[in-house]
Amino acid sequence: MVTTLLTPAENRFLQLSQPALQLPDLTRVMPLLREHPTVKTTSDFLTRSARELLTDQRVDWLLQGSSVWKLLARLPYAINVSENRTDWTHCALCHKPVRYEYHVVLRTDGQEIVVGSECVKKFMSDEMQYLMAITTEDNFHAVAQYDDLTAHYPQVPEILWNQTALPHLPQTQHGRRRWVRRGTQTTVDGYLKRRRHQLPQAELTPYLTEYTQLTELDQRTARALVEQQAQQNEVTKQRAEREVAAAWKSAETQESAAVQELRASQPYRNYGATVAELIVQHLPLADFKARLAEIEQPRALKKLVNSYQLGVMATEFDRSGKIAAARLQIVPRYLVADLNRRVRFRAKQRQRDWDDDLFNVTVGFDLTAEERQARLRPLRELWEGHQVPAQVFTDCESLRAELEAGKSFPTSWPTRLTQAFTERLALQPEQGWVPARKNHVTPGQLRQLMAGKPDFAAVQTAYRRLYALPAEDDAVTLSALHQYYLRQRDREAKRQDATQALLRQLLK
Repeated sequence: MVTTLLTPAENRFLQLSQPALQLPDLTRVMPLLREHPTVKTTSDFLTRSARELLTDQRVDWLLQGSSVWKLLARLPYAINVSENRTDWTHCALCHKPVRYEYHVVLRTDGQEIVVGSECVKKFMSDEMQYLMAITTEDNFHAVAQYDDLTAHYPQVPEILWNQTALPHLPQTQHGRRRWVRRGTQTTVDGYLKRRRHQLPQAELTPYLTEYTQLTELDQRTARALVEQQAQQNEVTKQRAEREVAAAWKSAETQESAAVQELRASQPYRNYGATVAELIVQHLPLADFKARLAEIEQPRALKKLVNSYQLGVMATEFDRSGKIAAARLQIVPRYLVADLNRRVRFRAKQRQRDWDDDLFNVTVGFDLTAEERQARLRPLRELWEGHQVPAQVFTDCESLRAELEAGKSFPTSWPTRLTQAFTERLALQPEQGWVPARKNHVTPGQLRQLMAGKPDFAAVQTAYRRLYALPAEDDAVTLSALHQYYLRQRDREAKRQDATQALLRQLLK
């Protein structure tokens, strides 16, 4: 069925109203309306988006357009004295000749047009039709008087014509609102039906005073509703959080023995640590997957997570610094939580290590200029090095000398790096420089530490200079280093068997 979306008169009305409305969607379709007076649902010039806009919004546009026009106060209407239709002015909307001319003006820029009585009734607001009737039947000067009245009492149009005013007024106060409207209407009717120069202040004051009180009550009610809604939202949020927490707790409680065993298994832990170490390197996705393919995945994990899902997690960590994997509904939540915890911990640890290394190369170690440049180069190439300006590495080449000369710390460095260096400088002795000590150590670093050192005392001294582990880890590490040297001496002296035999007897 063919439906006319816009008649020529409606089209012309929207074109004339558009400068005052400034509606983006109407502006978008305005070139089409200017080219085509009649718009139907089957019009071939209509794009799908334009058809949808006109179907959904044309009624609202016409209603909003009716509010931007008013009768011209100095000449609200005129009657053509000629009996000949060819002498009559044409209506600006329907283009028909009209003997009764209503002169309307755009509120925003004062553009004047002539509209016939039928188009006034069809397109213009209730306020304008009301003034048209009084002007035509009772008082030619009613529009000018109304303009004067509303300039002094701007709440009058709201009382008379705004049906949505005071939307939050309690039901018990609607009677007062009706009383205000009836009284205001009667007062304005009496004032406009005869030419007057004095405003009806005494008659309007009781109604306007009452309306002011109703407006304040409406605003208080609106604020109370906002506060109530905020409280309800908070209650809903807390309830949802409790439900989520309860669901997680329930899921953990109901976790099968097989899952608990898997999470406690060494292959699961090792794989998680290896993948976490790979993720914190922030490799390009293709390189990440290539490196991931080299890692042997425990059989129990092959049905739980694949390379695509791990790639999504790595990309998410690159962007947000954490892993939630909300898109990956089939990945077990415990696996996501475990990996997120490992990755965030390793990333924090890796950042601290990088800060330690940069500080030590810059300040903590006694290096020549060439040695310092050589050691700065690999730090610059790491992902952490790409997160700071290149000027930082230039400053690091001479920072120790500048600090020794009493110069201040660079102010152009990122806040996080400045804080990291400040914390390490605060631990320096009064004389000389010492390296920042790391809070963890790997077997590879221990092997490097032992290289070239003949005994445990020498390696212990170097270890204390470079590392400060938590007490339990520190004891284990030193014990392992000590046993390493003892076994090395036993091996060199070929007395391993005798030593072990005696040890077994002592431990009985």
